[in-house]
Amino acid sequence: MLKIENLSFSYDDGQLIKNFSALFKKGERVCVKGESGKGKTTLLRLICGLEKPCGGTVSFTENENIGVVFQSDVLLPWYTAFENVKLVSDERRACEWLTAFELEKSFEKYPSELSGGMCRRVAIARAVAFDPDILVLDEAFKGLDKALKEKVMNLISEKFSKKICIFTSHDESEIGEFSTRVIEL
Repeated sequence: MLKIENLSFSYDDGQLIKNFSALFKKGERVCVKGESGKGKTTLLRLICGLEKPCGGTVSFTENENIGVVFQSDVLLPWYTAFENVKLVSDERRACEWLTAFELEKSFEKYPSELSGGMCRRVAIARAVAFDPDILVLDEAFKGLDKALKEKVMNLISEKFSKKICIFTSHDESEIGEFSTRVIEL
């Protein structure tokens, strides 16, 4: 379980998040929704420990590990698609997830040799192959065509049904199809 209590965060130009509280339980796929600039990405960064809050707490009931897909793919350019995923898992899981995301012909390709949608799928494969307790997806499905997006969302829903998944999206179809709950910022 993930518990956020009275979380506040400010940048130099003003307060972005003020006294935010929420509880995330295993089995939930929670969409954090809001207009651009309202703090969705910052909230995810606070959950991941990449930013420090000005006030409040982010706490876990167990020693939870977190897998993240950032808005940009953050793939290591000197590693192939397979090597990027294998960094956080093992060969079997890397093969399994890349194949599941229809990248079986791209194992030995470098990010510069892949399309944007392919890089996105490699980034998602890496996060899920890590087998985290909490999966954080920041606009993770952008750049995927409708059929691939549905396939990826269904696979994550199935494989992470007993874990916490927190995601951001501006796409109402993603929110409606993928989330079990929505939090508005």
